[in-house]
Amino acid sequence: MDMPNRRITIAGHAQRLGELAYQTLRAWLDQRRTTWPRTPNRHVLINAMTAPRTEPVSAEYLKRHLLHQGVHLERIRGNRVLHEALTVGTDPLHRALVFNLSHITASRYATIAQDLLDDQIEQPAKSG
Repeated sequence: MDMPNRRITIAGHAQRLGELAYQTLRAWLDQRRTTWPRTPNRHVLINAMTAPRTEPVSAEYLKRHLLHQGVHLERIRGNRVLHEALTVGTDPLHRALVFNLSHITASRYATIAQDLLDDQIEQPAKSG
């Protein structure tokens, strides 16, 4: 994580943190420092079991706690891929490389993003 520059690297890919993600991450890191001030664990997400050690929380732990809040990991990933396509461009090759997607899936996201962008352009013309 590069908090001063609001960037996070996940699986080797650096991404900019939006304002909500940045503020949420700052709040979590403050709570984490308060709760486990001497933890040797360098992972962002830790819990009482992983704080004294160095391994990350399990995928099952993460999934269970997010689902309890109504959050689905697959939906987060899909939203992130689509957001990237809308803000960076609809190039499916870029999407496939950044998110490790098949060319078919990357092309589907590109098509969805292009359709959404086209709808935005058409909206003002219809109402005027």
